[in-house]
Amino acid sequence: MKRVGILQGGIGVALAVFGFTAAAQAGILKASPAPPSPFLEHPQQMVRDRCRTPFDSVWRNPSPAAWARIHGFDRIVIMPVDITHVQASPKQRADMVKMAAYMQEQFQKEFAKESPYRVVTHRGPKTLELQLALVEIKPTNVPGNVVSTGAGVVVPGANWVGEQFTHGTIAFEAKLRNARTGELLAEYADRENDKLTIFSFRDYDPHAHNRRAVQDWAIQMKKLATTPTHEKVPGAMRFSLNPF
Repeated sequence: MKRVGILQGGIGVALAVFGFTAAAQAGILKASPAPPSPFLEHPQQMVRDRCRTPFDSVWRNPSPAAWARIHGFDRIVIMPVDITHVQASPKQRADMVKMAAYMQEQFQKEFAKESPYRVVTHRGPKTLELQLALVEIKPTNVPGNVVSTGAGVVVPGANWVGEQFTHGTIAFEAKLRNARTGELLAEYADRENDKLTIFSFRDYDPHAHNRRAVQDWAIQMKKLATTPTHEKVPGAMRFSLNPF
């Protein structure tokens, strides 16, 4: 009877894992949207745009003239990342300062690769201005993942279920402006959880998953800035086989 009970438990976990995996691939397990911070200027007007953006919400300036005024712009400045809208302890604040610097660097690197925009360091003519804000950072629970991994050795798949209770989250907001006039063109907001994995070394670094989310955001933002407005920019996969 004990062996049967273990078998039934294993089957139950396997079914749960299958459900989590299917949901992850379908995007169901994406983090719920974060509350808007004062960084945003049109929080009540922001909506989910499934036809175009992968982010939780977006606002676009409805004036065709505003967009016409940036025709021919070929430069972009990525401003230092704002972290003033998060309540944090001194230790958390130190982590946020590091993540903010990493985020600015990643966006600059991404826009410098195969992009019609030249990355510059100052506002000027023919220049877009991208303002970024980190509004939430919750690190991955490393001790919890160690326990979860151990459980996965005893009951295959249990670590996948455990990840649901040890994952971290990160949320950002962004504003795109005409750098010459300061006119606001668009606002974006998104929040991400740690990716589901079979095994990942990122589970043992408090902010490795958050850095991966930042990389995904940089790729997605560049696509939004460099593709036709009718083209859908896909979101990042919620499940990853990459252990690094």
